[in-house]
Amino acid sequence: MAEHTYTFLFCDLLTDELLAELPMSGVSYSTELNGIGVLKGTIPYSEETLPLGPDAASTPARTALYVDRDGVIVWAGIVWTRELVKGGKSIGAAELLSYYEKRHVKATLSTDTSMVLNPAYVPDGQRLYSDQKYIVWSLLRYAHVQPGGNIGISTNSLTTAAHGVPRNVTYFGFERPQIFKSIAELAAADDGFDFGVEVGWNPVENNQPPTRYKRARTWFPRRGRPASESGLVFTKGGPASSIVDFDWPENGVDMATEISGLGDGTGEAKVTSVVQDTERLVSGWPLLEDVTTYDGVIDQAQLNGLTAAELTARSNAQVQPWFDVMADADPVFGSYEVGDEALFAIEPEPRMPAGREGVLRIMSIDVTASSGPERVRLTCGAV
Repeated sequence: MAEHTYTFLFCDLLTDELLAELPMSGVSYSTELNGIGVLKGTIPYSEETLPLGPDAASTPARTALYVDRDGVIVWAGIVWTRELVKGGKSIGAAELLSYYEKRHVKATLSTDTSMVLNPAYVPDGQRLYSDQKYIVWSLLRYAHVQPGGNIGISTNSLTTAAHGVPRNVTYFGFERPQIFKSIAELAAADDGFDFGVEVGWNPVENNQPPTRYKRARTWFPRRGRPASESGLVFTKGGPASSIVDFDWPENGVDMATEISGLGDGTGEAKVTSVVQDTERLVSGWPLLEDVTTYDGVIDQAQLNGLTAAELTARSNAQVQPWFDVMADADPVFGSYEVGDEALFAIEPEPRMPAGREGVLRIMSIDVTASSGPERVRLTCGAV
């Protein structure tokens, strides 16, 4: 049985100064594709931990938490909640992107200079670069240049080669759009991208204390490796079995074959888009309608892209499987990440007499931390 060492580093959110290294129990943490994973756990309050100042080192909303597993940072986020429990205090944290749920656009920013008073580019002015990758850069730079608004997430990787996908967007300051939501909606449009924050240790130089990096990134057209490249195979049954438990349900409740997207405007002037899954409709599926609303979207092409992307997600809504896998069985935890495609194969068993296999995309990874066997749950989606 493999033994793993977990270290929990509590740091100042703005300066990244290490405040304390504290033990934790009952820890589980998750990573989400284009979303915000969470962490839950308990800091024991005892004669050993109280001298380390656990209260000052875990103040909600101003503390960053890094999870180190065997010398590799596998998770980083912000402590948002803390409450008394038997033997200590439980904390709730969310990945670093959660910071941008607390940040909003307060001055109108636009790719259209006729919409702004200061036509200089962000951050000095209000103009946005038109490529979708550089819009992400602009939104983050806008957030970072404000006093107290920089938590040390580097945007350098967002200044490299463009995606080549221009967007026409306006974020009205009087509407106070949330920065995370704005990026997520941009990413979800047709020809969109995946995004996240990479974390890890910087190389140690000149005997200096180790430091950590936090890098905002986009992946275009998508994050992760196709199954043919990843070579990832998870199986249940046989000598190489790595799947402990699974559920491969089919769910048509959230499915749609037509989506109406509603943008800004009132009455007949409202910007609208209707997209149908013609392939499914022709093949005999019924008309299943749904409506989504996109506040602040005034550009028809952008709304068309958002609506088409929503239809794609809803068309695949009937496949929502999860798999509990062994962390130390091949493929081992750390050899895959969200966005990767993998082959999942279930040999015939009483619950699934004919067996089942298919290539799925890993959408989230949820880990129960332990020095012994760890439980890893992979939630997947259609490719």
